[in-house]
Amino acid sequence: MDVNWRNSEDPLGKIRLEIAKSRGGGCGHLLKPLAELHAAGRGRTGHYDAALYTETVIHLLGPATLFERMAFADTVADIGGLPSGVLGALLHDVYLVSRPIIERARLSDDELMTVIAKDPSESTLLVIAQRAGTGIPVTDQLVELGTLKVHLTLAANDEAKLSITTFDFFSNMTTAQNDMDLALAKRSDLPVSIAKALYQRVSERAARRVEEMMIRDGNRGRRFLALSR
Repeated sequence: MDVNWRNSEDPLGKIRLEIAKSRGGGCGHLLKPLAELHAAGRGRTGHYDAALYTETVIHLLGPATLFERMAFADTVADIGGLPSGVLGALLHDVYLVSRPIIERARLSDDELMTVIAKDPSESTLLVIAQRAGTGIPVTDQLVELGTLKVHLTLAANDEAKLSITTFDFFSNMTTAQNDMDLALAKRSDLPVSIAKALYQRVSERAARRVEEMMIRDGNRGRRFLALSR
């Protein structure tokens, strides 16, 4: 990396001069002032040269320790306005580095789809399933690739957009459990302990469902649908 900079009084220039003085030695600690530089502008890149900032960060990410990379990602995740090259480098790092970006950064659906393609692990999918404002292409992928835990997390996140197909799928999952309970309830040879557990499960599920619907409709300022005629 060409570390010369025309203005050594510029904050980015000072950092680049520090890199030059280190002669390629351990300079991962300089990611901290780079994160603070971005934070100082509240995500606006106008107070530094975005191309040079990207070049400098990527130059440091390689030799930096895991802790230094994690600290950098955690600092910049909430701010927004991160140059695309830096964002891409963090998303393609190991999960401990990419997680705060996946969890909190302002990412497009295309960027989230890239994350899923790179790492469709349950831990990554769970983080995405909790995000607000996630679009249907992403949530459809979560349904296709996710475990039951991912499905439950996504179903409970009313700030994520779901397709009709996904609503049907989730509804059918519930219906399947209900159907099994109803089928078992028809048996005359159910052990008493199983029958009691079955009755309790069905009753609790029905009560919980009614309560959730009432809370949902109340939060949306409308009359509880189950009471509507």
